[in-house]
Amino acid sequence: MRYTAFFRQTVLLIILAAALGLGSPADRWQTLRNRYLGLKSLAGSFTETIKPAENTGQEPLIFKGSFLFQLPHNFRLEVQEPVRQTIVGNDSVVWFYFPDEQRAVRQQRNQPVPLLAFVEPLLDTSSRITEEGTGIILIENDNSFLSPLRLELDPTGTTVTGLTFTDELGNQCRFLLNRQRWNPPVSRKNFRFTPPRGVTVEFQ
Repeated sequence: MRYTAFFRQTVLLIILAAALGLGSPADRWQTLRNRYLGLKSLAGSFTETIKPAENTGQEPLIFKGSFLFQLPHNFRLEVQEPVRQTIVGNDSVVWFYFPDEQRAVRQQRNQPVPLLAFVEPLLDTSSRITEEGTGIILIENDNSFLSPLRLELDPTGTTVTGLTFTDELGNQCRFLLNRQRWNPPVSRKNFRFTPPRGVTVEFQ
């Protein structure tokens, strides 16, 4: 009876440790990294909050919409608030479409998409990781333009639910990723854009 009770208590402690994310930071980091090694595509909704650099006197900007990614380079963002816009891109070109303005902008892409820029440093074994509290880790990587990058994790410690970084202008950007769907079927047509007839096209 005592052995059975001890065994049950031991099993319970193991389960609680797993649920609470106990263990060394290296173990938790490796578990998170291993999960994202299997990520091929990701869909969901997002909220982006941009806090302007100090002393600008500007109010924070909030954008809301949906996202679809196919690693490593394809993406599509549908921004619904505060103004409608569609952003479609691959490894070389990004389209910005503003339907209310009947305007489209084509740009050469030279940096990762901020919304998904956490994946590369997350998988890079040379990244330097610091835990800043329960469910928050700081990633520093000399090869990432978003370093340092602060990630928010779900209670299991296996899914990134938010990321915060400071851009080159000193603005603080925070993304929250909601209703995530991992590895959904993806059609290539989602990542193609042809300006509708009558739309003004700008090249940058």
